Amino acid sequence: MTLRQSKCCPFGQPAIHHGGEQGVLSTRLAVVLCFLYGWGRRSAIGFGFLLMLLHGLSLLGYSSLTHAEQLPEYRLKVAFLYNFATYTEWPELPDQVLTICIYGDDPFGEYLQHLRQKKANERELSVRHITHLEELSVCQIVFISRSATEQLGKIIDVLNAKPVLTITDIPGSTQQGVMLTMTLKDGKVTFEANLASAKKSGLRLSSQLLRFATEVYQ
Repeated sequence: MTLRQSKCCPFGQPAIHHGGEQGVLSTRLAVVLCFLYGWGRRSAIGFGFLLMLLHGLSLLGYSSLTHAEQLPEYRLKVAFLYNFATYTEWPELPDQVLTICIYGDDPFGEYLQHLRQKKANERELSVRHITHLEELSVCQIVFISRSATEQLGKIIDVLNAKPVLTITDIPGSTQQGVMLTMTLKDGKVTFEANLASAKKSGLRLSSQLLRFATEVYQ
């Protein structure tokens, strides 16, 4: 699946507005992200994905940036986690909380604090750190850190057909059954999607999200 072509980085207005609590996103941040992701006349990423990423960043404390040029890898990936939660539908949930579990060593550090008490689709986000496979049953979203690479197969087996969104940045994991895999290349975070795994687990990944995946496995 290829990304849509974009002729230019369209910032003709002074700011991009999101209503309500989302506030106003600075043109400075938008231009920096445009630069980081190569959104120019030869860009292969649509403007819609920029808006999605900005939406996540704004709710995670990026409505105003002094040093927008220095976006740490895992702070960007936290914004991706937020967007993944927002653009996924679960068949049913036990309550109005979406539990995001980090399995293995936590690469996000303090950046995860930006997710706490935020909402995705009217559901409050909760973050937990999990160290045992049997604890995964309490999660709606599981991020599998690279420290758990050797356990990847077991984790996939434990969560097989369960309504749990699996996310990682372990290379090559999408082909093994992980639903969303983030990749960092040349300072840019992109992702692949395993649509077949999501459907098997009863999850619906929004077409708005899938259109910006670098690869979608059916």
